[in-house]
Parts: sequence; C-alpha cells; structure tokens
Amino acid sequence: MKNKLLLLALTLTFSSCGIFKTTNAPKVSSAEVEEVKEIDSTAKFIGKYDITVFGVPDVGELELIMNVTRDDGNELKTEIEEGEQESGLDVLKTEIEEDILYVDVYVDGYGINVSFEIYVDGNTVTGYLADMFELEGTITKYVKLK
Repeated sequence: MKNKLLLLALTLTFSSCGIFKTTNAPKVSSAEVEEVKEIDSTAKFIGKYDITVFGVPDVGELELIMNVTRDDGNELKTEIEEGEQESGLDVLKTEIEEDILYVDVYVDGYGINVSFEIYVDGNTVTGYLADMFELEGTITKYVKLK
C-alpha cells in the first residue's frame, strides 16, 4: 500500500511540474517577413458608369452617364454627362466608405441634396439614389496608358 501511495505521489508531482513547461516559438527576423503590397481600394470605382435609376417621379427611368476619376491629390471627382435629357444634378462630393461609392448631388428641380449609393461588383453596378430609388448599370474601367 505504501508503494502505491509513493508511486501516486511521484506521478502527480512530475505531471504537475509539466504544466509549467513552455515552448519558445521561433523568432522571425524582419528579413523573412514578406512584403505586403498596398491595395488601392479606390481603383475599382474609377471608370465610366452607365446607370439607370428606376421609379424617379416625373421621369420614370433616369439614364445617366457618370465619369469617376481621381485627380493629382488622389481625391475622387465625379462628372455627370448630359444624356438625352437634362439631368439637373450638380455633384457636390464623391467619397468611398466601407467599399461603397457615395456621390452627393444637388437636385436643381427639387432644391434638395441626395446621394448615390453605388456598389461595384466586377463591371456590374447596383445601388440606390436617395435611399429610395434603385439603380442598376455597368462600369467601364479606365485603362492606364504607359
């Protein structure tokens, strides 16, 4: 009986000491770390947009062509081309938040400010105008000339 108690005590002692043992992870030098390329999150939004806004009062379907570019200071700029009908939209601001393109415009006919909320997936564009009117369209990306 004494031998069993002694064996049990030794087993518990050695196993309890094993829980304090730690392993050292290998240290990585800065030379071994791979370079991470900075991804330009605005690049997918630069291009020519052919957009149709559905259910606009007094108009029905509003077809617009917008050009989103980046100036020398890396600020986004949007220009709305005049189509078959006068758009009556003056661009105030263009920005990207959480992978969504927002274009704030002033509507001349109603005297209000509204926003385009545009989602880009490949060359397909979806979103909303003034959070009420659905829009769909396509984007043609600009190709950089070298």
